[in-house]
Amino acid sequence: MEPHIVMHGRYIRDLSFENFGAPALPGDAAPVFDIDVGVESRRARDMHEVMLFVQVTARREEQVAFLIELNYAGLFQVQDLDERETRRFLHTEAPRMLFPFVDRICADATRDGGLPPLALTTPDFALLYREREEKPADVGAVAVD
Repeated sequence: MEPHIVMHGRYIRDLSFENFGAPALPGDAAPVFDIDVGVESRRARDMHEVMLFVQVTARREEQVAFLIELNYAGLFQVQDLDERETRRFLHTEAPRMLFPFVDRICADATRDGGLPPLALTTPDFALLYREREEKPADVGAVAVD
């Protein structure tokens, strides 16, 4: 049987944008970005909620210029996949489907904050998933499902 996957909705669960330098104009130094990305999933009735966590910290000359913290989620219905494949889908393909919306939200937040729009590169969610699956449970692996 062919797998049946439907994204039923997507939404912001939490969003914070802090523009520490406003209203001053940005300095000459190019910002240095620290970007952290995480994925979690949980069963939500007959669907799965996939949560994508993104934190972007921009520094200029050792001072934080701005900070974005975003928790973006989607509801996915997954049928005709075994448990292992469902888990892989929820932590690789589902966040890849959600990421363009995260990118747009971050670009809008920085633009609306008087800064150039931030353009994020899509992370390699398959690599992040493999790294997390290989990490021992007692080393602080992210809880899933």
